[in-house]
Amino acid sequence: MDNRDKIVVLMAGGRIVQRQEGNEEIELTDEELYSLLPEDIRGYVNFYKWSSQPVSNYTLSMCGDLVSMITKFIHDEGARGVVVTCGIQALSELAYFTDLVWDLNPPVIFTGSIFNAYAPNSETSLRLTQSIRAALSGACTGKGALICVQDSIYAPADVLRISNFNRAGLLAWPESPLGVFSQPSGAYISLRFPRHRYVQKMVLPLPRNIPVVMASLGDNDVILRALLEKKISDELDGLIISGLGDGDVPSSWVPLIRKLLRTEIPIVLTSRYPDGFVQATENYEGSAAQLLDMGLINAGMLSPYQARIKLAVGLAANLKDQALNEYMKVK
Repeated sequence: MDNRDKIVVLMAGGRIVQRQEGNEEIELTDEELYSLLPEDIRGYVNFYKWSSQPVSNYTLSMCGDLVSMITKFIHDEGARGVVVTCGIQALSELAYFTDLVWDLNPPVIFTGSIFNAYAPNSETSLRLTQSIRAALSGACTGKGALICVQDSIYAPADVLRISNFNRAGLLAWPESPLGVFSQPSGAYISLRFPRHRYVQKMVLPLPRNIPVVMASLGDNDVILRALLEKKISDELDGLIISGLGDGDVPSSWVPLIRKLLRTEIPIVLTSRYPDGFVQATENYEGSAAQLLDMGLINAGMLSPYQARIKLAVGLAANLKDQALNEYMKVK
């Protein structure tokens, strides 16, 4: 298949490219997919099936394999851009990972849908068409990995998934969309450039074991104690602590975090709030100020899930100490 100057639609799963037959979800054939596109763009598109796994089965290693595949289409085969379909549940995380390491100019656009193709509320035709038009427009060149949903194009660092059943369940925050479509399937209109991206070249293999431990009211320390068991702590690559509000944790966590720090794994502090950031405003047992003084890495405005992905990319690139701290500050 000749991919030169084409938009490759890389199907990495997701209901957007599946139809329901009884209790089964069947991937659409190429013929079915082409029939869902307007005639004027069909000649610019090639479909490639990569994975039909649920996105919940994805590992960071698979994310790395996906980026390698996208790079091959563009760097080796001359594709003009790539549209990736995947499950909506972790679409923003997969796109965010790609954006962190994407150092080529051609666009990579992620899209998905909570509905199967041919369902009464299906958005398969609309979102594939919009993603392909945006990739063809030239306006998405040099902007990293992007997300196409809700008649708009977004930067992955700027989106929050707030619903698993509402098709308008993605919120752009704190920034507005990068662009919109003039009509539901019309021309793409660029509105602004994304914030400056710091691209870290992807290094494989990626760390596997970076758990997220989230604090909640009245929480105990059973998970941290479990992580301190010799067999488990030896396998940890890093740890994300998702604290209350400013990044505070129960005071009982402090001695356990000190012990984990002695294992020399990097520990990153985040806020559990979707629009939160770590603030060292007060100093008491378990406060963010104390944890940062102890040596935890400040994740700033990164969500716990973004921090986990970014830490994995940084560790794979052998970033340490101050270099790792600086890298984690930038969203």
